[in-house]
Amino acid sequence: MNAAKMRRLALVLMLLVPAFAGAQAWLPDEKTLGLSFVHNDVENNEHYLPNGDEIDVGHTRVLSDALSLGYSPSDRWLISASIPYVRARYHGAHPHPYTNIDDGTYRGTFTDLRAELHYQAVEKPFAFAPYVAVVTPVHSYRTLGHAAPGRHLNEQWIGFFTGKSLDDWLPRTYVQARYNFAFVEKVIGVTHNRSNLDVELGYFLTPQWSVRGLASWQHTHGGIQVPVPLSSPYYTNHDRLAAERFVEAGGGVAWSFFENSGVFLLYKTALSGANGHRLSNGFIIGFAQAFSLGP
Repeated sequence: MNAAKMRRLALVLMLLVPAFAGAQAWLPDEKTLGLSFVHNDVENNEHYLPNGDEIDVGHTRVLSDALSLGYSPSDRWLISASIPYVRARYHGAHPHPYTNIDDGTYRGTFTDLRAELHYQAVEKPFAFAPYVAVVTPVHSYRTLGHAAPGRHLNEQWIGFFTGKSLDDWLPRTYVQARYNFAFVEKVIGVTHNRSNLDVELGYFLTPQWSVRGLASWQHTHGGIQVPVPLSSPYYTNHDRLAAERFVEAGGGVAWSFFENSGVFLLYKTALSGANGHRLSNGFIIGFAQAFSLGP
């Protein structure tokens, strides 16, 4: 696959980042408008302790639907924005006190708007596209509880995507990666910035069908160890401040049924972690459509 083919592929992939490691090492062509819809169905059946051990204090299911828009004013630039609507439910014998959010019912709300700016710095001999992003809550929502929809924190991201066609060694194969550092809003004076790394290895079975393997890593710089006692001054913010770490892996398949349209299905699960929910099963299905607005 040459760079031109990878750029055409980007018409479908450009908006898959909310799904999971849908890297954007190759940006779409000038005057491309993209739209995607991504549905996540995540089940967490255990919690990680600080040492990586797992305990069962109840099960959480989180359903989210994200709508994303992107536009490339030139071959070098991409701007995009997305916002999810999140519904979460907790089932178990250990609900959080001081809140009724863990009462076993689903509650839904919009959470955080994410806006990004990408730049295609290099295409050969490998693709390299740095980017910046901001994440901001769109309204006030609850953050204490197993079924809390989010953390309600402002974040500023800086990172890059990189990728390369492996045709010279493995025909119809490519590899992509993303690194991201998030400057996260402090809570009661505690720093808890975050690093994320996503890696994707893809293979085209045909020009329309592709499969991919995925891996993700997260490390929190700072934060607190959880759980904490009710008497702790951090208790009401412990989910927001948790020094969460994890390694996750998965795979998926994508089908481009028209030149600029595609659907995809992904699955992911946790391999290890600390200080957070353990991802037991995560299913992601989505649709992406790109429109060329140029002559």
